Amino acid sequence: MSIIPTMIEVKVDAVRMSLMSPGQQVVILKAADSERYLPIFVGKPEGDAIILHLREEEATRPLTHDLALQVLENLQGSLSHVLISELRNNHFHAQVVVQVKRDDASTDEGTEVTMDARPSDAIALAIRARCAIFVDEDVMEVAAVHPLQDEAASNLGAFEDFLDSLDFDDLDKS
Repeated sequence: MSIIPTMIEVKVDAVRMSLMSPGQQVVILKAADSERYLPIFVGKPEGDAIILHLREEEATRPLTHDLALQVLENLQGSLSHVLISELRNNHFHAQVVVQVKRDDASTDEGTEVTMDARPSDAIALAIRARCAIFVDEDVMEVAAVHPLQDEAASNLGAFEDFLDSLDFDDLDKS
């Protein structure tokens, strides 16, 4: 067993209202190399912050995630990638990985700093910084859903329950 996690690159596929949990939204991440989807439930403000940027809409004033990236850039840092690293007690955990220029750094790339974050904040930062979003393979194995692969199969199980929880009236226009 390797101590280095296997990371699966994902993209934000959609953000939808949750019918099961009013006031929440679900961010659907899709594996870049397969038909695996990872639903992550987030608060409405966090979901709205993600949607706003995906739709390329601008707020009149910088939102928290915009401000965080501005601070990072002004301190000569950059967001390298984010990782949905763990599923513990039915809650996803994420890490934000930042490259920071330090005077004492031995290389020109600087130092890599990893910080704990909520997945919603990590995703909102990643889409603004246009950096990669990864999910640990172990998390994908436990929590990802697969669309129907065999047309003859009649029971979608957990994926059908997940689809039933989505609000298809709020489809984005992308």
